Amino acid sequence: MTKQIIFSIIFIFATACSGSLAQKDVEKTITEKVVLVDTIPQIRKYVLAYPSFIAKDSANYIIWKDGTKMIYDDGLEKSDFDKKLNSPDLEDQLEIKYKKGENYSLPQINEDPGRIRFEPLFKKMYGQNSSEVAKNLVTINWLPSSVNKKLRVTKINGVAEKIQAISNELDTLDHLHKYLDNPGGTYNWRKISGTDRLSVHSFGIAFDINVNKSNYWRWDKNPEYPEYRNQIPLEIVLIFEKHGFIWGGKWYHYDTMHFEYRPELFIN
Repeated sequence: MTKQIIFSIIFIFATACSGSLAQKDVEKTITEKVVLVDTIPQIRKYVLAYPSFIAKDSANYIIWKDGTKMIYDDGLEKSDFDKKLNSPDLEDQLEIKYKKGENYSLPQINEDPGRIRFEPLFKKMYGQNSSEVAKNLVTINWLPSSVNKKLRVTKINGVAEKIQAISNELDTLDHLHKYLDNPGGTYNWRKISGTDRLSVHSFGIAFDINVNKSNYWRWDKNPEYPEYRNQIPLEIVLIFEKHGFIWGGKWYHYDTMHFEYRPELFIN
């Protein structure tokens, strides 16, 4: 329990004893104070991650620079993992922590940090439909001195610049090129296989490296309880992570070719 919470509880208790708060309201008020202190650091991750779009947070909302308010916690009970995948809010999106760097354990059942996505957030920034997204797509030159392939990604939030920087660094590492020389793709407005959810490829913020060197949970013989597989060197992962991209190889439902720009998951 933080000092701020303790001080709030002491103040509330003292006020209640003085008679200005009815006893029946004490527990409710204490609960509201604790929730407020606990959730503000989480909600503020969106403000810090997307400063070009989000102006501030206020109680249970993020407030966009155009004045739009977007609720953080919708208050709905979602104990089932599939419910969080299919009907998430901004709070659900941050619930599973992403473990940056090389010191991480194999993910446990349904430990998929970043796979829960609140679609309105991405549509608000990158485009409501394929036409809107396409207006902000630019071409990057993937591994210009070796693979030399043109790929389209969004310029919003500096994503294109970041992928080009990743590309330029990987281009100098010949021993990694076999994992990178046949990229699976970037922008593609589509739904995730077997779902009604939009893929983040739809927004031009995802990058799939060589499919032939990758593993995907849906290819597993027993996809309900997939047996983790990976061929991608951590050296590649660390370079992507340095620029704000999470890796699908750190998911229980692993997708080791997949990287996506999700800076909110790197803020502690």
